[in-house]
Amino acid sequence: MVFVEEINRKTYNEDVYYTSINSLKPMARNRITKTTTAAGIRNNKRVNYSLADLEAKIYTPQADKNESNSSSKLIATANGALERYSQQELLKSKRRYMELDTENSQDTKDVPYLMSGVTGINRDRIDLTSSSASVSGSSASNINRSNRNKLELPKNIEMMYRSTKPPATKKKNTNRIVALKKILSSRRTLSSYLDTIDQINRSIIYSNVYNKKFFKVLPVITVCSICGGYKSISSCVKCGNKICSLRCFNLHNDTRCTM
Repeated sequence: MVFVEEINRKTYNEDVYYTSINSLKPMARNRITKTTTAAGIRNNKRVNYSLADLEAKIYTPQADKNESNSSSKLIATANGALERYSQQELLKSKRRYMELDTENSQDTKDVPYLMSGVTGINRDRIDLTSSSASVSGSSASNINRSNRNKLELPKNIEMMYRSTKPPATKKKNTNRIVALKKILSSRRTLSSYLDTIDQINRSIIYSNVYNKKFFKVLPVITVCSICGGYKSISSCVKCGNKICSLRCFNLHNDTRCTM
């Protein structure tokens, strides 16, 4: 890139062709010459290289200017807001802001108390102005907001958590083996049970027994002493009672075996 210099018309000679061969180098032009007078006083001003003084000159007035500018801006915005909006609209906006700031929708009733403590205006006045301004324009929006914020809980929410879940009902033990074991553990004879039965149940039992087709063969059939079965009959080694299965054998050893 060719070095270009601006021609000074006061010192420019039209008869002399301009050339930059004999011109001073940039370092020579920018060099500060130390010139002193006969009295020994420097013509050039002494430069202060104190970093603390330089920072104080740079930042201190600027900070003061920034503070003054920010305060003036705040005052201007406040004055502009008072000019643009009425006091009723300002109270309405402040109340709406505090309602949005509350975490629980039930706390909105305390907003007038908070605003009266902040602004110094009577609580009834705040409530009347804000409510009258908001009833006409925001009744439908409040209904929609309440419906939108309504949380529908499932009907079986109590059944989802162990802490709120009702205790499970105890099922009645209908196991015939357990009931039979309980009866046999008492070591009562059949005649004692028949004596305790009333006449109606006794007639039902005897009618069911006599209606069996193989009633005449019953004395010949060998039955289990525990359950009354007649298949795969075996006898106990100790007492000789008849048993049809391992379950009956264990029950016989627990309740009936006398040896």
